[in-house]
Amino acid sequence: MLGWREPSWNRALSHPAGETVGKWGHTMKKLLVLALIAIGGLLVWRKVQSDRAELDLWTEATGSEN
Repeated sequence: MLGWREPSWNRALSHPAGETVGKWGHTMKKLLVLALIAIGGLLVWRKVQSDRAELDLWTEATGSEN
């Protein structure tokens, strides 16, 4: 029967377990990438704040007294 296909509910049940593991692996990769991006963003934010604080101190130390 060339034109016959399994019902969709039967195809969903017949997938091998490896495909489910592959989906979890893909999801875990996405979460890992998001976590790395968040950590990178935090490090950049802290560096910017540190540079601003240093600039404020430098400005205060070298500012003219009027």
